[in-house]
Amino acid sequence: MHRLPKDALIMAPMVDLSHEAYRQLIRSFGGCDLFYSEMLNSRIVPGENPETSIYLKWSVKDDLIFQILGSEPKKMAQAALKLSGYSPWGIDVNMGCWLNKVTVHGWGAALMKDIERAGQVLAAVRTAVQDRPVSVKMRIGYALDRGYMLDFASMLEEGGADFIILHARTVPDGMNRKARWEYIAALKEHVSIPVIGNGDVRKPADAVAMMRQTGCDGVMIGRQALITPWIFRDVKALSAGLPEEDLPDLKEVMWKLLDFLEAIFPPDVALKRFKTGISWLAMNLTFGHHLAKEAGRAKGGLQAREIIRTCFEKGIC
Repeated sequence: MHRLPKDALIMAPMVDLSHEAYRQLIRSFGGCDLFYSEMLNSRIVPGENPETSIYLKWSVKDDLIFQILGSEPKKMAQAALKLSGYSPWGIDVNMGCWLNKVTVHGWGAALMKDIERAGQVLAAVRTAVQDRPVSVKMRIGYALDRGYMLDFASMLEEGGADFIILHARTVPDGMNRKARWEYIAALKEHVSIPVIGNGDVRKPADAVAMMRQTGCDGVMIGRQALITPWIFRDVKALSAGLPEEDLPDLKEVMWKLLDFLEAIFPPDVALKRFKTGISWLAMNLTFGHHLAKEAGRAKGGLQAREIIRTCFEKGIC
């Protein structure tokens, strides 16, 4: 069975963003040890075909963790068994998504309100997946109840989770409040399995500080990896005491993302996902909102490339 790299750096699961094209973009800079897929609905996965599904796309599997979403143990086991058959690095159970459209079904973070059901889900997945790691991504919970969070984590450890990722916010926090790293430290002290910290890593120094302050075994980065796909490279350099590399040419980065998208997805899907991705990359620019808005009007890849080229040449981004 695979083991977590020391001081593991991991790309977070994000809907319509942690797809293979963005993973390839981040791989091109180096530094990221493991990548999570977009969350995959356990009710749908058993009937999906990698040849036709836009969610089951990969070019590399030995650094890929499939994340599954659901609350029905049997369906979660079926999805886990099928996904494990593709030989990814690991399988993850989503117990952290806070969005109402997810929790209303009892999925994601809603499982944190039902420790018995959460245990049944994990047990079903663990039974189905014998030959590779099973992780759980969770939040603090629905309130700042440290005792309950630790009890929940103990259940996960006893249920066979190989490691836990803690997004250090509560469910009501959403993505708005400051991440509470002290809960990562408390979790790390409480369990004997590895703990990965997640939340408020905006620059390489933040990742190093999180590991130093909490003792966590690695860091998961989400939104900032979309803005600066080279952040993992820079965290590795900082950790090793090496000089930070020069910033890449952002125009080339945008084009590279579009190249990966067009190589992997049908044209309409590639364009839609590019428009989503470029809004994050454009945050590096003073007037990036103008570029993202203009690119949002593109009718195809060629036009998108021309819009990017023109904005950079005219200095209006």
